[in-house]
Amino acid sequence: MGFGHRVYKNFDPRYKIFKTIGAELAKKKDQEGLFETAVALENSALSHLAGASIFPNVDSYSGVVFHILGIRTDLFTPIFVMSRIAGWTAHVIEYLQSNRLIRPKALYVGEIGLRYVSIENRT
Repeated sequence: MGFGHRVYKNFDPRYKIFKTIGAELAKKKDQEGLFETAVALENSALSHLAGASIFPNVDSYSGVVFHILGIRTDLFTPIFVMSRIAGWTAHVIEYLQSNRLIRPKALYVGEIGLRYVSIENRT
């Protein structure tokens, strides 16, 4: 989502890199409005989350950078996944070696068994 990660007790160092790259690309590609919108969203979130120890992470600006580079939006998720697959695999290997599975603390409370409706048929 772009904010919050329990590993980081401060700003994600990757976030700072992507923000800098995003600013440079936005200027070169005449998309400063998009970058300014991302900055405004960041500032708003930071002011609303003040005191909660929740900071921007790499995803705050990676989508902006991908968009400015001309990458289709439907490819953002596969790119995010490709960059994380090595880490996810390492976690699985660690879990298997220690015979311990770390489960998320979130509990799904939504409806179950809903019928899938293709995007073309949604109202």
